[in-house]
Amino acid sequence: MPIVRAEELTYTKVRALDMNRTVYFQPVSALEVHGPHLPLGMDFYMARWMAEETGRRFTEKRSQWTAVQLPPLPLGTDELPLAGSMSTNQRTVYNAVRSHGRSLARAGCKYVVVTNGHGGPRHAAALEAACRITSKKYGIQMFTPSIAVLHAIITGQRFEAVEAVLGRPLGERERANLGLGVEHAGGWETSFMLAQNSDLVESGYESLEYDEPPQAPWIGAIGDRIAALRGAEKAAETRQIFHAAAGGIGWLLNAHYGYGGKTVTYEGTPAVASAELGHAFRHVMAEDCLALLEAVVEGRKDAKEVRSIASDPAPIQPGFWPRVAAVAALVALLLV
Repeated sequence: MPIVRAEELTYTKVRALDMNRTVYFQPVSALEVHGPHLPLGMDFYMARWMAEETGRRFTEKRSQWTAVQLPPLPLGTDELPLAGSMSTNQRTVYNAVRSHGRSLARAGCKYVVVTNGHGGPRHAAALEAACRITSKKYGIQMFTPSIAVLHAIITGQRFEAVEAVLGRPLGERERANLGLGVEHAGGWETSFMLAQNSDLVESGYESLEYDEPPQAPWIGAIGDRIAALRGAEKAAETRQIFHAAAGGIGWLLNAHYGYGGKTVTYEGTPAVASAELGHAFRHVMAEDCLALLEAVVEGRKDAKEVRSIASDPAPIQPGFWPRVAAVAALVALLLV
């Protein structure tokens, strides 16, 4: 049974699995508005494809292993608040993934890969935190490679790998618009869906040039001040995180109150997209996920070491603000 769907297994088949050679894949992404041209299920499709393709490549190389594909969890937080997006709070995402991990651990599972197509900072932080705490508490190897892999691609760190698959160098316009460090229904995601199912991409995406949400400038200014206090190694990462947050908050204000003018539904440049880029993008993404999975099952990397920039900033971690509120309340009581 190299690849199976969890919902099709009987109890007898579950008990027959060799858990030392079984990997469970759990996609987690919700529906969200992705520009005027991509389907609401963009992140959902990506998370599910990432699980299925990584599992297929893994078992092709290891015929004695089994990949169990769990049904996707349609959950997400930090979704763009426009009609069609389905969002829940961060704690719900965190608790759901922890609960699934606990159930799998109690069933004897040793390896769990959580895949995700949504780059919302608190969503990614919830998944990574849930995987870390579950791995630590139950002694399993549960991790989510998605944001670490996707971040490397959208920041231009994997251009050479993409070019190797394409068999040609990226053009100047492609390079200028695909390594921006931000992506929401832009060139990469539009390319992914053109390769996945072009019928789901509305015509006219070729005319969609660069757009971005309005910034909340005070957030970026705070980030610049904090970055100045940190070492050079962390300064760039700090600025990136805070400027991303500035865009995210600006996007919320734009969607709810019209801040910055017209309603913004995408970030990036859909016009540079192509199915050719999509196939190359998907190959690199799957290979990078596969490399992390192989490192974990071979013992070269611990699951808790698979992290992205979403694991670092304290304010976006699950439970941070309730703890701050509790401490503030305690201090207030002591001062009364």
